[in-house]
Amino acid sequence: MITAKEFYLTWCDTIQHRNDEVEQNWSNTKLTSLVIKNENSIVVDISERLGLLCFNGDFHNIDSVFYREEDLIQEYSPGCYLTDIRIAFEHENDFYSGLFQEVSHLLLINCDLKVVVSYPPSEKAEFSMLEKLHSIISSSRISQHLADTDGFLFIMGHEEANIWKGWVYKSDNWELVAEANTIFSSKEQN
Repeated sequence: MITAKEFYLTWCDTIQHRNDEVEQNWSNTKLTSLVIKNENSIVVDISERLGLLCFNGDFHNIDSVFYREEDLIQEYSPGCYLTDIRIAFEHENDFYSGLFQEVSHLLLINCDLKVVVSYPPSEKAEFSMLEKLHSIISSSRISQHLADTDGFLFIMGHEEANIWKGWVYKSDNWELVAEANTIFSSKEQN
């Protein structure tokens, strides 16, 4: 099973490796295409690094799902028909467009790890949103399981601070997995 910390560190390493592309697309709609939606996306890189396969074309309205070869029903290809999902991944470019919907949707998915990536405009907005989302997750009957297994990861990218933060759901609050300066390194050198 891939842990939240392992996913987060792989995310940061992949973002660092593709820093130029991330920097060029940060403030426009092309960022979503870079992260998901194409065969050369960041999530495909991450899946390969984690030893998983990735379907990144809206699998039952989930932006991307990560799975193992044995989870794929071979006799019904072409197509992606799965018996198991290891990681369900949602990417939300617009921080205020309904993260509660992404979280709510992921709570319905049976998988080892649920991941949301978004971009708060400030640290104040980040903490306010984390509080709201914690309340939503806490009201779910799987909340204790998620807390015990570190089963819900929220990754937040901050442009101004040049930083990524990984937050894991816990019963009483969110726990900071780590924070990493992984983007915009070329700006820092100028």
